[in-house]
Amino acid sequence: MPRANVTGHRSFSGDCAETIDCTRATDETPRVVVALQPNGSKTRVPRRDAIIAAATELFADRGFGGASVQDIADAAGTHKTTVLYHFATKEALYEAVLDEALGRIAAVMQEFLAGELNRPRVAYLLDQIHAFFAEHLALPRLLQRELLESANPDAYLQRFVEPIYMPALRSLEEARAAGRMRDVDPALFVHDLHVELISYFCHRPLLQRLKPGDPYSIEGLIARRDHLMSQIFRQLVQDEE
Repeated sequence: MPRANVTGHRSFSGDCAETIDCTRATDETPRVVVALQPNGSKTRVPRRDAIIAAATELFADRGFGGASVQDIADAAGTHKTTVLYHFATKEALYEAVLDEALGRIAAVMQEFLAGELNRPRVAYLLDQIHAFFAEHLALPRLLQRELLESANPDAYLQRFVEPIYMPALRSLEEARAAGRMRDVDPALFVHDLHVELISYFCHRPLLQRLKPGDPYSIEGLIARRDHLMSQIFRQLVQDEE
């Protein structure tokens, strides 16, 4: 199902779940996990998706070194051998988690960079990123932890910086050279925006102490988007006051 966002536009994430061919699985390796919902109903979750979801939460909470394959299997409601059936190593599973997280953001960024920089398109971009992170709160924690704790974050940088930030950096450099934006350092601008986008979804207790209410509600995300919009255009656009 398409995911809701804060403007009513279509969501960039869509129905992106990967279809997995499990026909080679044994009888002891069922294709789905039955998840009990808060209302007591049951939902059948594809096994691979359940493993990735469990791994995302554990990697975000404990880091790569703090989550074992057995821990992930337990959290996914399956066996260690089933995890290793889908992912040969823990490293392969971690890279699949990063692909799941960053592939969707890369897709919407590529769509955005193909057009011009204007307020409606920036608002749409922010809405999509905010809606995605609000629905998958473990992902911002995972991305922040990766840069803070990993001694060798190459997998992260290759999936995030190269496809997402380097094209944006080049676009900003071209706009600055052509006089279409203020003389702002593009690298520092991209870095600072990254920090603001990621950290907002890691700071719920702080945000709620500073401003009562749910920071990830529709109203909270609209307020956040409008705040960032004002900041971005004051920094970049020549005639903004």
